[in-house]
Order: sequence, then C-alpha cells, then structure tokens
Amino acid sequence: MRIIFIAILIFTFSSCRHKIEREITNYEYFDITESKMLSKEILSAITNEEYLQYGSSVAYVNEKGDTIIPFGKYAYYGTDTFVHFANVMVHPNDSTYGRQVGINRHLKILFDIVMFDNGPEPFKEGLIRILRNGKMGYANEYGEIVIPCIYDYAKWIHDGEAEVTFDALEFRDMDEHLRVESDEWFLIDMNGKKIKNAP
Repeated sequence: MRIIFIAILIFTFSSCRHKIEREITNYEYFDITESKMLSKEILSAITNEEYLQYGSSVAYVNEKGDTIIPFGKYAYYGTDTFVHFANVMVHPNDSTYGRQVGINRHLKILFDIVMFDNGPEPFKEGLIRILRNGKMGYANEYGEIVIPCIYDYAKWIHDGEAEVTFDALEFRDMDEHLRVESDEWFLIDMNGKKIKNAP
C-alpha cells in the first residue's frame, strides 16, 4: 500500500511540472574586445509613439540630437540611456515581439537577454547573466563576455561566486514559478574558474 501511495505522489508531482525546452539556435554574435576604446558618448532613447514603453518603436540620439540608431530595427526594452550597450527587442512585426538582445551602437547583437520579472535582468556585482544560442554566461557593463556562454544554467553572482551547471532541468511548478534542478552544480569565481562543487 505504501509503495502505491509513493508512486501516486511521484506521478502527481512530476505531472505538475511543465518542463521548459530552451531553444537552441545558431545565431551569430559580435564580441567586444577593446572595451577601453569604447565611446563614452551618451545616447538617449526616443519614440515616435505616445509613450516609451516595452515594445515601443525606439531610436537613440546623441546630445546634439543626431540619430545614431534609427527607428525601424529595434523596439524599446528598458534602456533609456545608452552608453556601452542597450537592451532592445528585435523590432516587432505588427503585434509579434522578437528576440530580446543586447546591441552595441553599431547595431551588432552581442547576446540574448536573460529575463527577470518580465524585464531585463539587473547587474549583480558588476555582471549580468546572458544567453548565446541557448547557453548561459556573464557579461560586464561594456557588453564584454567575461565568462563564456557554455553553461546549461548559471545563477546570479553572489559574494564573487556563482553556481553553474552543464546539465540543468528547467520547469515551471504549479504556481508557474521557474525552477531549475541539477545533480551537478559547481561554483565558479568572477573569472569563470571552477572553485569547488556546490554544497
């Protein structure tokens, strides 16, 4: 009787999880290699719509009012002031939104954005988690990839360390919260060097 009860519990728990299949793509990305040479010119977001909100058509202009990034290619995704890179959406067709990406001022895509609470993820200890073709890594404020996108899942940096794994199972629980499981978590430092297996 106990075995049947345990089997029912396992079946109920597993059937309430909705596995997330991360899309594996073959996109091309641009690498920033000389961050010290990057322009410090500040660009400001403008829109030709009534309000600047997620999904609005966006352009970026410099302090003189010159258009550096024109309307038509990207939609707004939280970057009001653009110094080194901007979070944008590939311009939506009608009501369909495209990828959420980080771009430089030459319209080159640096990486795909990790979502946090329906928006782009904030920096933690100077880094953000990013995606490239379905794998996670970390970038700095310049948009440089400082820890390569090689992990199935990477957690936030905390006290100079992060838990990562090469084998993750992502799913949504009954409350639609994202959960990630792995039997192979390990810790890396801010340079991506393995420190130890996670506790």
